[in-house]
Amino acid sequence: MPLERSLEQGSSEAVKRVKQRLSGFETEAGRRKGLGFQPNAGDVFIVTTPKAGTTWMQQICHQLRSRGSMDFEEISAVVPWIELAHDLGQDLEEPQVAQPRCFKTHCWYDHCPKGGKYIVVVRDPADVALSFYKFFEDWFFEPGEVGLEEFVREFWLARGVPESEMQNASYFHHLISWWQHVGRDDVLWVFFEDMKQDLRSVVQRVAAFMGIPDADDALIDKVVEHSSFEFMKAHEAQFDEHLSKLRRNAACGLPPDAGMRHGKINRGESGAAKKTLPAEVLADIHAKWKQVVAPVVGCDTYAAFRDKVHAQQQQQQQQQQA
Repeated sequence: MPLERSLEQGSSEAVKRVKQRLSGFETEAGRRKGLGFQPNAGDVFIVTTPKAGTTWMQQICHQLRSRGSMDFEEISAVVPWIELAHDLGQDLEEPQVAQPRCFKTHCWYDHCPKGGKYIVVVRDPADVALSFYKFFEDWFFEPGEVGLEEFVREFWLARGVPESEMQNASYFHHLISWWQHVGRDDVLWVFFEDMKQDLRSVVQRVAAFMGIPDADDALIDKVVEHSSFEFMKAHEAQFDEHLSKLRRNAACGLPPDAGMRHGKINRGESGAAKKTLPAEVLADIHAKWKQVVAPVVGCDTYAAFRDKVHAQQQQQQQQQQA
């Protein structure tokens, strides 16, 4: 039973081809093995929907625990992706190169292994949709094969509640599944936009959450430098997902070099989607937010939701200091 085993009614032929290719990306045995992983209490999970700052947070966490080491082939070799690890020949039970152990996942709360610590990174949904399209372009589809509006509406917005462990939740259902656990001591909520605006403060929060010893100014400075766009772009081959592409392209029916011509590191401008996506598509994304997210979080927009979480975090910090 592949990850995207159902082809929704109404999808274009081009989007159906993308879904069919994606269906080979994970094996059922590999995904179920990852979801069945039993973490230790100190293990740290980086929890995101795709294109919400996953690789960026992987780098931050690894730089903190390794005190700035760049001695790795690709970031997912040292911070494994639990859903794909088995298919890449990685053993999640093995000790990692530094402590605490860190893992990446796109699971919504219901499917995520329980018992560790969770850094949940969220990003404006329109920017996520645009970034997802750019990420898949020239990997799962050729430039021009699938239109941007077509992709957002028929692929990204078409997702909903998973019918089984083999499916990922939509952006919107993923968010509300983790929102219901905000404020817990083992859950750290981080906004992509905050990483853009004040990376140092985010790194400090992550260091405290992970329990990094001796996280002095020198270490924080190094991690901020190594997690900057300029540094990661200069080391792009260590963040380009080439391990999964080399191992899984054939299973997806893709050429061996598919997706290898472009890296993942982009400047990630916040608000770029509002300048790029048609107004009608932005309206569809907003409508999906109001339908799925707003009734649960009590906020009609992502911006209002971010403000609400910031206020809660500030209140929680004040209570801890009192």
